[in-house]
Amino acid sequence: MGRPLKIKKTTTKDIGFNAFDQLTNPVKPGTMTATEFFGVVGGSDTVDTATYPTVRCRVKIGANAESDGYIIRQKGSISYLVSDGANTGVCALANLADGALTSNTMTITYDTGDSAVTRISRLTNRWLLDYSTPPVRYLANFFDGGSTAIKAGAAQNATVTLGQVENYNS
Repeated sequence: MGRPLKIKKTTTKDIGFNAFDQLTNPVKPGTMTATEFFGVVGGSDTVDTATYPTVRCRVKIGANAESDGYIIRQKGSISYLVSDGANTGVCALANLADGALTSNTMTITYDTGDSAVTRISRLTNRWLLDYSTPPVRYLANFFDGGSTAIKAGAAQNATVTLGQVENYNS
């Protein structure tokens, strides 16, 4: 499964990753501010803040109506324990349109700055994959889509595109 998604429990516990201004000599895209960071976290919309957002998803838990939801815990590489506020269940990521989800499926979306919202096929705390063949890997964050960041340990001048994951403040 890789590194599972971090889950924000309260507005002060497991809230996110270290902001750029808390790092020693950070290298960040010029479009991101010192208080922003790479990485995403799950958790209830009630603990979501503009500074430390949480992932927003669309869920259909069992036979219940499709609605916005949030991630309680990651269960596998594409499955999550989710809630819509009234119901809780395990849903798997699917490449289905809003309004067309089937029982126990969900979607999470991101954008890369081109105004096109795209569905995620797999999500970890730092990376997301799309549904293309082969899948394209993006650096997940809540603040910027489309900019690039330098890849650590990669060839000189190698970069990765940022994918901005939808959250309750976007």
